[in-house]
Amino acid sequence: MCINPLSKNLGKVIFFNNYDKEGAENRMENDFLIQKETVTSRHNISPIEVKSSTNYTLTSIKKCIEKYRNYLSTPYVLHSKDVETRDGLVFLPIYMTPLL
Repeated sequence: MCINPLSKNLGKVIFFNNYDKEGAENRMENDFLIQKETVTSRHNISPIEVKSSTNYTLTSIKKCIEKYRNYLSTPYVLHSKDVETRDGLVFLPIYMTPLL
């Protein structure tokens, strides 16, 4: 896990990788976790997956949501398509990344 010190004004950006030799159900790699500065009644950590192609799977982010559901805020998928909300995930075009 790494913290990007350049993101000071935007909260913290964390790179998350959980490698488990024994259990594939625990193996996941989310591209980023963003911690928002504003604390609310819900947790303020959002997992983010970045997908560059039009065909992709969402296995890691779904595992993360399932395992850490009570600790997460809005999960995002950045991709090359239009804005969409589906199955509890917010899909955003990559050019909208600065708005997170």
